Amino acid sequence: MKLWHIGALVALGLLIGELEPGRFGRLFAFATFYVFLPAIIFEAAWQLDLRVMRRGWRAIVLLAVPGVAITAALIALTTHFAAGVPLGTALVLGAVLSATDPVAVTAIFRRLHVPELLSTIVESESLLNDAIAVVLYRSVLAIVTAAVVTTTTIGTAAFQGLLGALLGILVGICIGFTASFALRRHVPISVQIPVTFAAAYGAYAFCDRFDWSGIFATIACAITMRELERRNVTVEMTKGVEKAWGIAANTSNAVLFFLIGASVEIGHLWHLRAVLLWTLLAVVAARVLLAYGLLQLAPPMVRSWMTVVRLAGVRGAVSLALALSVPAAVANTETVTEATFAVVIVTILLGSLTYGKRIASLDL
Repeated sequence: MKLWHIGALVALGLLIGELEPGRFGRLFAFATFYVFLPAIIFEAAWQLDLRVMRRGWRAIVLLAVPGVAITAALIALTTHFAAGVPLGTALVLGAVLSATDPVAVTAIFRRLHVPELLSTIVESESLLNDAIAVVLYRSVLAIVTAAVVTTTTIGTAAFQGLLGALLGILVGICIGFTASFALRRHVPISVQIPVTFAAAYGAYAFCDRFDWSGIFATIACAITMRELERRNVTVEMTKGVEKAWGIAANTSNAVLFFLIGASVEIGHLWHLRAVLLWTLLAVVAARVLLAYGLLQLAPPMVRSWMTVVRLAGVRGAVSLALALSVPAAVANTETVTEATFAVVIVTILLGSLTYGKRIASLDL
């Protein structure tokens, strides 16, 4: 998908959203989590090489774990103290906007021949921090909606989040290993395609049913199947399967970018302009801090690579779907939703218009 396609789909969605206000919001949240996200995650994780990930593990872990926490905290503190957003609402907003969605940037990677290690770092960050952001979001909701907040409440929420992530990874590995038996050379493509889709969506749905991390499960499932294919000569996924997943991921991205635009009601944003401005500033500041500060701890990150990481701070479908899923028990839910809309639209449109030239001008 080219960058102008992304901008055009969002713009078309914005137009339709103005003509049919409020029609696409709830549809977007459901479709993102249960229809499109498993396909996008599985296809992206399938492209990763575990050996390359090991080379860049420090940068990946820093961005995906403390990076998510720092981003969420900075957004929450800024919107609370500078914009006057209630603390509980600000914490939820920080968790919602802690995940990046650098589809616009990775589209450039595949066209400009960006170094494989840099591409792997950015794409791995996106996959892992989507999963971690969902875990953080659920933990924050449990704390914010609790009748009494104590250290026990916080500890329980954190433990459940960590346990859900670990169980999701375990389920994904088991399902991926089991599904790999269908990827033998003698198995026809008519069997391989349904089995891989069943594995991806099955891992996600099974874990979601028990409030474990479906995103972690899908990532683990894809990486397990891919590594078994690379290392076991009897396991071979045909090109037709990869093509089917490419079509599924591209279609999902296209529909999601349209729905992102269609879910926004621009007329509602003006009265929250101060909150939106402070939220955008916090998002940008957090990304600068991670790229040029936190990544100092992760050699061999050179300056130009840090700049690419900074540019990859686009927010997208996961953030918007989380915002639309905030329960009514959280005060000022419209603040979370509309601030997230603004950040997603600004970062996607800015990315589609400028990132290609910026990255092409860097010495990578």
